[in-house]
Amino acid sequence: MFGLELPFMDQPLPWLSWLLAAVGVIVIGIAKSGFGGGLGVLAVPLFILAMGEKPGLGTLLPLLIAADIFSVYNHWGGWDRRNLRHLMPGSLLGIIAGTVLLWWMIGQPGFSPPAGAGGAEGAEATGAAVSETGDRAKATISLAVGLVCVLYIVLDLVRMRLAPRWRYPSGPIKGGLTGMAAGIVSTLVHAAGPIATIYMLGQHLPKAKLVGTAVIYFFTVNTIKLLPYFALGMIDTSTLWKGLWLLPLVPLGTALGMKMHRWMSEAVFRTIVFIMLLISGGMLIRDALTAMT
Repeated sequence: MFGLELPFMDQPLPWLSWLLAAVGVIVIGIAKSGFGGGLGVLAVPLFILAMGEKPGLGTLLPLLIAADIFSVYNHWGGWDRRNLRHLMPGSLLGIIAGTVLLWWMIGQPGFSPPAGAGGAEGAEATGAAVSETGDRAKATISLAVGLVCVLYIVLDLVRMRLAPRWRYPSGPIKGGLTGMAAGIVSTLVHAAGPIATIYMLGQHLPKAKLVGTAVIYFFTVNTIKLLPYFALGMIDTSTLWKGLWLLPLVPLGTALGMKMHRWMSEAVFRTIVFIMLLISGGMLIRDALTAMT
């Protein structure tokens, strides 16, 4: 069904593709089980570098769900049901909107070919390496998420100095809009972790409640995303085969993340999450500006 060949052998440097993908999986596990997923956005460029855009995103989704399952087990029952009720309706609409955008982007030249030797022929066949329109659309989304991350950090530092007791209360409208944004970004580029993290950080949720809510939320969102990813051909036997080889690294990453979660105090946790948001936002802004130039 899958074939017996080792993954990544069609890439110019198979060992490098293995290394990038392996690091990405461990980062996912640590981010999800330890911090709720904000740093997991770092895995996206690693997977795209390892195997190309379409196969990278397709291989990543089942691994995200596997990490979600381990993380839900580690944080079982620790979620905030009120936040989930507010986030999920908008998330479903966001996934639908994201699916339409993803379907359009897949039709753009240059989206499908992998980064390695196998992708060069596909790019030549389309007559263009990357579609400027599709590339700018993805770059705009990444830029918006990155700017939100950095702006949130600046505003929260101001809040801590001027109004340390102020909180951003949850609500059906705020949660619905946040969920819609997260659903769109998650469907397109698996980078909605910072959006959900910002929403819950503003409520000053305890670290266990924040991570518990994030892991069950993204388990639900990522599982729903399987439908459009299979329908659009983002996941196939090739991506599943690659993911199967990388799967043993998922429990390793989640175990490391859980150890870090138990070790951290609330203050250390918030500081690390802020640093993660700054790194994630900076990477998204850099990648977006690079794609736009």
